Amino acid sequence: MPKTATKTRSPWRVLLKPAAVLMIGFAAQAGAQQAVWVPGEPYPVENLKEFACHDYTLPCGKKGSPAIEKVSYTGPRMGDPERGKKIATNVRWGNCMACHALPDHDGGTIAPGLEAYGTRNAPFEYTFQRIWDGRVFNPNAHMPVYGPNQVLTVRDILDVIAYIETGR
Repeated sequence: MPKTATKTRSPWRVLLKPAAVLMIGFAAQAGAQQAVWVPGEPYPVENLKEFACHDYTLPCGKKGSPAIEKVSYTGPRMGDPERGKKIATNVRWGNCMACHALPDHDGGTIAPGLEAYGTRNAPFEYTFQRIWDGRVFNPNAHMPVYGPNQVLTVRDILDVIAYIETGR
């Protein structure tokens, strides 16, 4: 066929191809095992359907919301701000930038800006709890439930706090 020629396609082929792709995808999902998440690494996107409200194609995921967890962190308060930035700006990990503006990083506008969080002098316990499970302060909060859903570890949260506190 010359390079300028166009190939005509049957309209049925165009309609049936997406359906076939969907069926193959469902078959692959049915036989697939859940990927293992390694703390400190981005969360496997294929596992997001397992957590409440982390996948918008399912009505709040499969597990439902965990019980509200009030925590009191009493360990060392040392975090790595560079690692915290990686967590906060990674869409498959913390994804804080989806809702918040961050220090030296533009982000969302639907939640309070965190670009100058370090100047607020917010109590450490408040910040830790807000990231772990903000429903303690507002049961209808839209903030992801990072701690009870085991999306972020204690170390991850300490690193995120160190990062947002760099904003001056």
